[in-house]
Amino acid sequence: MPDPFGCSSSEDWPVPHSRSRALFERARKLIPGGALGQGSAVDPYPIFMSKALGSRIWDVDGNEYIDFHCAFGAVLLGHNDARLRPIIDDTLNDHGLVFATAHPLEASLADRIVRHLPSAERVIFACTGSEATFHAIRLSRAYTGRPLILKFEGNYHGWHDYTQWSVHFDTAVAGSKKAPIPVPGSTGMLPGAEHSVVTCGYNDIATLREQFRRHGDAIAAVIVEPILCNSGLVTPVPGFLEECRRLCSERNSLLIFDEIITGFRLGLGGAQERLGVTPDLTTLGKAIANGMPISAVAGRADVMEHISPLGKTFFSGTFYGHVLSVALALGCVRILESEPPFDRLNVLGDTLRAGIQAAIDASGGAAQVRQFGSVWTLYFTDAPVNSFRDVARFARGKNHPVHVAYRRWMLTNGIYIHPHSFLRGYLNDAHSADDIQLTIAATQGFFAKYAGSLQTSL
Repeated sequence: MPDPFGCSSSEDWPVPHSRSRALFERARKLIPGGALGQGSAVDPYPIFMSKALGSRIWDVDGNEYIDFHCAFGAVLLGHNDARLRPIIDDTLNDHGLVFATAHPLEASLADRIVRHLPSAERVIFACTGSEATFHAIRLSRAYTGRPLILKFEGNYHGWHDYTQWSVHFDTAVAGSKKAPIPVPGSTGMLPGAEHSVVTCGYNDIATLREQFRRHGDAIAAVIVEPILCNSGLVTPVPGFLEECRRLCSERNSLLIFDEIITGFRLGLGGAQERLGVTPDLTTLGKAIANGMPISAVAGRADVMEHISPLGKTFFSGTFYGHVLSVALALGCVRILESEPPFDRLNVLGDTLRAGIQAAIDASGGAAQVRQFGSVWTLYFTDAPVNSFRDVARFARGKNHPVHVAYRRWMLTNGIYIHPHSFLRGYLNDAHSADDIQLTIAATQGFFAKYAGSLQTSL
């Protein structure tokens, strides 16, 4: 791949990282690839982090960064938020760590979710987002008695065989936009699993209608990221989510909003409240507990009561309802109620977007910045982006030269952008106006230096 930016992904990092390199050399002998999964892996080696506080994160070599990774968006209040620390001690002293039995904090947290989330009448808890979407899909099949799940290209709903289809894929093997073919996201998937999935382009209302015309009587559920964060940041075009809702209601399918990222991050009512469309089921995670491992499925009572012990849809897990995780989630929600950060985060996000866009405009480079509340992304194209297939036409992948160049430039300016398929960032409540201005200034420097390489889409 040509590199007009003069920095290869195989080169060492631009700031000292000798301890990270040494830790990687040890880890690669013990852990496949030296990192836990592709989300943490990067060439030439991952930067090993050792501490985080507020809006900052430190690596093992002592380098300090403004953190726009925020643990894939899980950190909303700020790293190691002081308001949550007493909850840890109080929970361990008054309750304990884990019971694997019923306990009173579960209903207290469920009550808070039911109060705020438009779709929530009943709630169950798991540990990860993948588990939540797995249970939501199994439940939808049990409730409807139907086999098919309709998902949208570029949407990520977890690692399981139900939904690990057409996430980040080669569009050349995915059929046409009007007749898309599910593309597996992993080897080892169950043979024939593709026959349980129907795919469609995000924001493609015409193909959505056609898929319902063809398969509507067999579709148990439509699952969708109401704001598509797993392809950078793509917002729904007018009428798209409304048509998802209409078709599901008309054909007696369930509508699942995957709000693992957007739930509680965009407001206590999630994206569904902000966008005015109410699903039947919602999956939550990440920001609900400011980084503690907990997820939830919330939804209509008549649907949720098909979950065991009332119904026959199996649901159980040793760490489901983990006492400390539930306690911290409850504490986090109470802070979001009493000291809501959302207006402030919206202002910071708007400021960041405007500043980066001004840098792009001044350089004449082919790029655009997208932002919704506290989520933002940088695309190195000036073409319209409304779906994963739009994204797939231009530079993508963590090792693409333009992504490597931008991340490394930001590292030298003390800003951490996580190596991922897309240049996506998150704000947390500890980010300051100065953090935003430093990030804008660094990005201005990048576009000024590389304007010549950014005149055309890469």
